[in-house]
Amino acid sequence: MKSLDVRFDPAYPLAKLRPAEYNPRRLSGDAFVRLQSSLRRHGVVKPVILNADGTLVAGHQRTKGLKAVGLETTPAMILPQKVRLQDEIKFNLLHNRVETESSVVYAEPGPIGQWCWIPWQTIEVEKSKNLPFQQAIGFMTAAHGPWGSVVIDDQGRIVLNAEYAAVAKSQRFDVLAWTVASFDAGQLVEDLTGEYGVYDWSGLEEQAPVWNQHIVQPNRLREHSSKAKADQVRYKSEVWERLVLPWLTTSHRVVDFGAGHGDYARHLRAKGYRVQDYEPYRTLKGKYSLDIRTIVGQLRGIERELRANGLYEVVVLDSVINATTSLDYQHWVLTTVNALCAPDGQVCVGTRNLEREMAYEKSEHSISRDSTRLSFLDAHNVDMRFVKGKWQRIRYHTPESLRGLLSRYFEEVEMSDTSRATVKAVCRKPRPLPIEDYEKAFSEEFNMPYPNEFRHGKHEGISSILIELTKERNSTMEG
Repeated sequence: MKSLDVRFDPAYPLAKLRPAEYNPRRLSGDAFVRLQSSLRRHGVVKPVILNADGTLVAGHQRTKGLKAVGLETTPAMILPQKVRLQDEIKFNLLHNRVETESSVVYAEPGPIGQWCWIPWQTIEVEKSKNLPFQQAIGFMTAAHGPWGSVVIDDQGRIVLNAEYAAVAKSQRFDVLAWTVASFDAGQLVEDLTGEYGVYDWSGLEEQAPVWNQHIVQPNRLREHSSKAKADQVRYKSEVWERLVLPWLTTSHRVVDFGAGHGDYARHLRAKGYRVQDYEPYRTLKGKYSLDIRTIVGQLRGIERELRANGLYEVVVLDSVINATTSLDYQHWVLTTVNALCAPDGQVCVGTRNLEREMAYEKSEHSISRDSTRLSFLDAHNVDMRFVKGKWQRIRYHTPESLRGLLSRYFEEVEMSDTSRATVKAVCRKPRPLPIEDYEKAFSEEFNMPYPNEFRHGKHEGISSILIELTKERNSTMEG
C-alpha cells in the first residue's frame, strides 16, 4: 500500500521550487555538462525531495540541470511536514549516497519508462551488505515516511537504490520505482554514478550547533563489548598504548584533553599516576545528557593543579581534532594544548589517518563493515557519517597535513606510526602565539556551547591562570 504521508508528484513545477539555504554539494563546469547530458538521455529517474513548505531538500544540482535543458517540471517526493536542518542534511546525503549500493535486490518490475509502486511483498533481498547505511535510511523512513525511490530493470533487478529497497522490505512499505529496459540499465547506472561534484561542509559551521555531533563523541575511546557491559572497559587508544604508557612514570604530570569518558585517566589514577582529564561533552552514564557538574569539576581540578605546579609535562590529545566541527575549533583546540604544555613538556597527538581509511575503503572489508566510510569527503578532508541516528563530521589528516598543522603550534613535531588507523605525533617546544588567540581559545574550549544556547560560564579561573602561565613560558622561551 502506498504511503499516505509522503506525496509523489510526477510533474512538480520547477518554478515553485525554493532552494534550501544550505546545499553541501558543489558541481564543476564539466560535471554540470555531464549532468545535462544524462538528463537528456534518460530523463529524470530520481525524484527530488521537497520539504512540506516547498523547500528543496535534495536534488539542487539536478534541478539546475533540468532548467538548463529546458524542462519545466520534475518528479518530486513531498514530505508531510517541515523537517529540521539536521534532517535536511540527512536527506541530502542519503539521496546522493543511495546510488552507490552493493546489496543485490530483486522485485516485481513495472512498465518500462513509467513510474509505479512496487509492493513490498515482491521485494527479495539476495545480498544485504550495507547494514549501517540501511540503518541510517531506516531512521528517516520511520520518522518521515517512504521518501525515496528505486530504478529497476525489466528483469526485476534493482539497479539503483537497492539499499532503500532492502529497508522497504524490512519495514514493509511499498516502493516508488522507475523501470528501464535491461539493455539500457548499464548505461544509466554508469551515467548516474559518476562523479557529480564535491561536498563542502563549511556552511554547517554557521547553521548547525557545535554540540550536535560532539554529544556522540565521549564513546570514542571505549570499546563496546560484553566486558564493557559489565563495566570492565577494554582500552584501545593507540596514542596511550604506543606513545605514552611505554615511558610514563608516576612522577609525570599529565592532562588528557578531550578524554571522552575519561577511561584512561581513571584507570591510571587507580595505579598511582598523576593524570587529570577534561571532556567538555562528558555525559551521564548511559545517557546523552551532559554532566555539567563533572565538567566544571574537571576545570576546577585543572585550575588547582596549574596554580600549584604550573604547566603540564605531558598533554594527551587523542581523537579530538578529528572531531572538531570547524577549522576555528581545530585552531582553538591546538592553541589550548599549546598553552597547557610546559616549555620542556610534550603533546602526544592522535587523529584519523586519511591514507589508511582510503586503503580500507578500497578493500573488500568496506562493503561488509560500513559502506558509509568516506562517502561524503569534502576538499578539506571532512567526511559526514551517521552515528546512532545522529550525523557526525569527521576530519581526516594525512601524515603530511598533520605535520604541517602541528608545526604551526610546536617547533618540533615527530611523526609516529603513520601507517596505522590513527596517525600520531609527539610535539615539543610550544610556539608563542598571539595573546588574543589564547584568550579566544580558552573562552571557547573551557566554556563550550551546549543545547539551548547554554554555557556554564565557570571558566574564568582556569583561563586567567593559564594566560598568566603561558605569558611567563613564552617570555622565557623567547628570551
